[in-house]
Amino acid sequence: MYSKLDGQSRQVRTRRGTAEHRVHHVGPLPILRHFLDRMAFERIVGSCLGTGRETPHHAQTLAVLVQNILLSPSPLYRIAEWTAPFSAAALGLNRQEKDSINDDRVARMLDALVSVSARSLFFRMALHAIKQFEIDTRRIHHDTTTVTFHGRYVASIAEPRITHGINKDHRPDLKQLVFGLNVSSDGAVPLSHAVHSGNRTDDTIHRSNVDYLRQLLGRDDFIYVADCKLATRKNLDHINSYGGKFVSVLPRTRAEDQNFRRRLREGLRARWRRFLVLENKRRRYEPPDVYSTTNVGPEKTAEAYRLVWCRSSQKADHDAAAREASLRRAEAELFDLAARANTRALRSRSSIVQAAKAIIRKLDCKSFFGLKVRSETRIEIRRLRRGRPGKNDPKREIRTRIFRLEYQRNKEAIRAESRTDGVFPLVTNLLPRRVSKKELLLIYKYQPYVEKRHSLLKSELEVAPVYLKKPRRAAGLVHAAFLAMMLDALIERALRRGMARERLESLPILPEGRPSKTPTTARLLEMFSGVCWYEFERGEEIVTFPIELTPLQRELLELLEVDPAAYA
Repeated sequence: MYSKLDGQSRQVRTRRGTAEHRVHHVGPLPILRHFLDRMAFERIVGSCLGTGRETPHHAQTLAVLVQNILLSPSPLYRIAEWTAPFSAAALGLNRQEKDSINDDRVARMLDALVSVSARSLFFRMALHAIKQFEIDTRRIHHDTTTVTFHGRYVASIAEPRITHGINKDHRPDLKQLVFGLNVSSDGAVPLSHAVHSGNRTDDTIHRSNVDYLRQLLGRDDFIYVADCKLATRKNLDHINSYGGKFVSVLPRTRAEDQNFRRRLREGLRARWRRFLVLENKRRRYEPPDVYSTTNVGPEKTAEAYRLVWCRSSQKADHDAAAREASLRRAEAELFDLAARANTRALRSRSSIVQAAKAIIRKLDCKSFFGLKVRSETRIEIRRLRRGRPGKNDPKREIRTRIFRLEYQRNKEAIRAESRTDGVFPLVTNLLPRRVSKKELLLIYKYQPYVEKRHSLLKSELEVAPVYLKKPRRAAGLVHAAFLAMMLDALIERALRRGMARERLESLPILPEGRPSKTPTTARLLEMFSGVCWYEFERGEEIVTFPIELTPLQRELLELLEVDPAAYA
């Protein structure tokens, strides 16, 4: 929670009588209002959703909700409690409008946000942001995530439907919506989004998404970057048909990838040439990530698109570690299975073999283990007469067949598989004379910034859990979270561009005043979380104590190009 909700009014006693001391909480709201004004937020939202007779109108309510999501995300039924400490002017409202903000008012605004009249809102907002902030749109990165819901949502029958699908939060038991996001390569600013039904697969999204981007950007020559779900024949041919450009990773299911990996396992001597070295920014004490390439693999796909084979030293270490973890887990489960052999459903050779194969298949270790089930006959002598055993007592011999599971690692198969560690193919229609292998890899290496935006959506913006029963309002809340994400990215971009302009390597905005080379909006807003102004009233005497900004706060406002008079 980035805003200290300590605004209050209290009675105090002085020598001249009782007085009232009032605290007017401002926090980082002037910064948010500055960027909302630059986005022409209320003008665009008002023209799309209309003003109507609501007080406050939809644009003002949405602006308050976006600020709430950024500063202190909480259930909608607490939004009136959140606005209470802030002055009405800081929220961009008058006293009557501020008193009218509650969860019912926000819910009616969310209904309007998913109505037909709101379809052009995000289009116009993105157009204005691109022009106002001069965002580079020569490259667009796309990725999807899932927004998980707790509840039955049986009434969700209209698109987008809250339903079961492939959950990226590893919660297949819960229903979801699919959230698609397009960001620029200039600060990873979210430009557009789409909310799809929970069972929508990624490979069916790209064609309509690319057509929407063509209308939004007014150009066809931008480079579209996405993960391996883009690399289907229909998707790539669609982009190539109008002269568009794309960069993606070829999926493991493609024959080109499978054949090259098979040749590497069989002992193909591929000469890997180093062409890029990147410093490990997260763990500086670890070695850098070294990228190599080879010309031994296929140079084109079946559709005649360019293939670039890469190998990452960091990915190779990760693949080896993941394989070793799977092997150890498989050994632990096989050990447990061996201990349970000859009991209950594991009394036959076939049942034990079937259970063992299911384990190694589940952990993707099928070729890395050798399995054997040995049998032996256990002979038990049972006497047929009770009492003290005698030499000539009648006996019966009972023979029982016992099975024993044996397993061991296939070292040759593991060694062969290690030759494919860190290998991945990039597919593109960019010509070699226009874009080199190094440039192509650097284009794709920006893709994790989309995932950072998804992480922001689910962590600091807290898009889930959603405390809404109506599916349409739940979708509207996801739309509002996207607008908050766009505002967050624009502020972060402005701050880092200001640092570059002033040639600052870092800012001391982390806890304990530690410096940060890559400051985020969340840390910036924390620096202004306690900003207040005070008012002292005794009879007809009123004394005002204005806001006093620290030198660091003034420096941050200067980097953001925000007039300090906003805190006057």
